[in-house]
This record gives sequence, C-alpha cells and structure tokens, in this order.
Amino acid sequence: MRDEKRKNDGEETEEKKDDEEKKEPTEDELEKDREQLEALIKSIKAVEEAKREREKRKGKRGMIAIEFGSIFHRNIVLNFMGYFMLNLTIIYTVLVLFDFGAFPGGLTAVVLFVLAYTFVETLFRMYLLLNHFNVVLRTLGFIFYFGYLTIFYLLNMYVFPQSVLIFSDIGLVVFVGMFIVFRYIVTQLIRNMVYRS
Repeated sequence: MRDEKRKNDGEETEEKKDDEEKKEPTEDELEKDREQLEALIKSIKAVEEAKREREKRKGKRGMIAIEFGSIFHRNIVLNFMGYFMLNLTIIYTVLVLFDFGAFPGGLTAVVLFVLAYTFVETLFRMYLLLNHFNVVLRTLGFIFYFGYLTIFYLLNMYVFPQSVLIFSDIGLVVFVGMFIVFRYIVTQLIRNMVYRS
C-alpha cells in the first residue's frame, strides 16, 4: 500500500509539473521576455557598430602617419608631384603673404626653386627614414626642420642666388618654421578629405 501511495504521489507531482509547463505565460511574462529580447538586439547592434568602426579605423592606416614623412601616393612619381604642388603652393603663399622674400627671377624661378627643393627634400627624407629612423624618433622629427632649413639656405644662396631672395637670415628660420607648420595643416586636411570619401 505504501508503494502504491508513493507511486500515486510521484505521479501526482509529475502531473503538477506537466501542468505547470503547459500553462501559457502571462502577459507580464511575455512583456518581460519581449523587453529582454529588445535589449539583447540593441546590444548586438551596438557591438556590430563598434566592430565596423574599428574596421574603418584599421582601413585608414594606409598612409604613413609620421609627419614630414607622409606619403600621398604609393607611386613615386605621383607622390613627388603631389609634394611639388603642395610645396609650390605653400612656399609661394608664405613668402608673399608674410613678405619674407621677393622673386626677381619671376614665376619660372619660383617653380624651378620649388622643384629643386622638393627633389632634394624627398631624397633627404627618404635617406633619414630608411637609414636613420632612430635619429628621427630621438629628435622627435626636429632633424627634418634643420635639414629643410639647410636645404633652403643652400638653394637660396648658391643655386638660385639672384632668382629667389629671402630678405634676412632670421626671416629664413621663421619662414621654414611657418612652411612646415602650414604644410602639416594642409596635409592633415587632405588626409581627412581622403578618409571621408
């Protein structure tokens, strides 16, 4: 008898469990489940968006980000032409706008001066980055400033002495500093426009 009673009690508890499982969820329970699902979907979307942003940032690292060692294009000729156009625009603008010098040789002399400067600067920059990168890091890039200053001085005094005149030695130092700052700003603007498109 006891065995039958235990058996009946066991059957009753199983039936109660089955009845509880068969009960339909209440409106409150459904609402809670729906809210949990919506929260889960939102968090999944946020994770996917963050992943897309990381991938975009990774894709933006195509250019070298060291100042004074920037690359506009992987093709050497196109990169040189980009630097030439940028240097021509900034050198001419800074010289004229801030009255650092004059151009007795005319516009042709300015173009030749900037072409020579861009060529020597490119060689100088490549040499330092390839052979003395640790010096660039230790000087925080100031080695480039002194190199550019030397290039400007040598071109101004010995290669184009009567074509492009920078009025004073202090003017040359300030001019080169302003040239580098303006070129950095313009380069950053160009990069930002390229990355957005």
